[in-house]
Amino acid sequence: MRSHNASVIANLAFGRPAGVSRSDLARESGLSASTVSAIVADLMGAELLTSSHLARSSGGRPPIVLRFNTKRNHIIGIELGVSHVSVVLSDLAGEVVWRNRVEWYMPEDPPGTLRLIGALVDEARARPEATGELLGLGLAVPCPVDALTPDRLSPRLFPAWSEVRLAAQLHHRVGVRVFVDNDANCGAIAEFYVGAGVDIPDFTFIKVATGVGAGHMVQSHVYRGFSGIAGEIGHTTVDPKGRPCRCGLRGCLEAEIGSGAIVEKALEAIAAGRESALAEVAGLTLADIVAAAERGDALALELIHDAGAHLGVGVANLLNLMNPARVIIGGRLAEAGDLLLEPLRESLRARALWTSVERADVVISSLGEEQIAIGAAALVLRAALADLSLFWGSEAAVPPVSAPVARLWRNGGVGHP
Repeated sequence: MRSHNASVIANLAFGRPAGVSRSDLARESGLSASTVSAIVADLMGAELLTSSHLARSSGGRPPIVLRFNTKRNHIIGIELGVSHVSVVLSDLAGEVVWRNRVEWYMPEDPPGTLRLIGALVDEARARPEATGELLGLGLAVPCPVDALTPDRLSPRLFPAWSEVRLAAQLHHRVGVRVFVDNDANCGAIAEFYVGAGVDIPDFTFIKVATGVGAGHMVQSHVYRGFSGIAGEIGHTTVDPKGRPCRCGLRGCLEAEIGSGAIVEKALEAIAAGRESALAEVAGLTLADIVAAAERGDALALELIHDAGAHLGVGVANLLNLMNPARVIIGGRLAEAGDLLLEPLRESLRARALWTSVERADVVISSLGEEQIAIGAAALVLRAALADLSLFWGSEAAVPPVSAPVARLWRNGGVGHP
């Protein structure tokens, strides 16, 4: 009970960055003043809380304002993408103080990928901005994370990784706890803390890049489903006669709007004789197509319009099933902005129930290309705020990585401020 109450107090203080008094903590937690004072003393002794200043008195002795010590530790968040690795270094407020991104194709090279991640983590830890001890490592991966085997990448999507225990190897390499989740779930967590999902308990984040995935926040918790694959919107059917998908199905949303699919459509159109400035681009990428669309290239505009229309079908189904208050679009395709949103909203008006369309807000994420890595760092913070013992553990005495990962899953996600 003492541990639970301490977590309640720490979360309340974390959620009040301007500061909070002991009397405020007692009132908001429902705990007695003596219990709050004892817990605050413990947390201040552990340097999780600090005294800030005296607040204005409303009669009697001025209360001392307490603040959560966001500089006590640093966190490293990693996005392991299919074609890149992104790393961010953040404090306990989620503020990114350093970042790096390396273009890297990971599906066929587990050893090289692990070496790269290790080198990037070493670089982050050596930065002068890395205040305090490293609290943990958050890792976002580009596939569903199975509740029974959270330490493995999907052997169907990444067969070369089938025998790699990713989190365990990183734990051995880095010496801290490692928390793993799907990239779209991490994107949703990032939006919840510092993005377009702040103060919104029910929303969906959709990442559109090489793959297409969704992270659902339901009552401020990530909803993962029975076996961890909730949110695989990329493998819902939007065209029964559509293109074959890498998952083995046909007409999946990912097969229509994933970056590889859009590039393939562009190349097919050029080969069929369509005139476009894209024909002059060597090594065509989705970024090239988005840039050409912004310049008014007809083929590029058509490709982005079609992608938005297909995405609108997926979002319409999502609104009818989940009824989120907001849908946040991120990933490389989101850089198309209104060129993507306009056809998306047209599809919504044609396919979703009017009550869902009328009240749901569809927006583009503003967090940029490090968004998923930011969410991976926040994954560690959520775990620590739910279990304060993670703050006390030394780097030399870390329990097996499977323990905290398994606990995160058993709890259906960790707590939140």
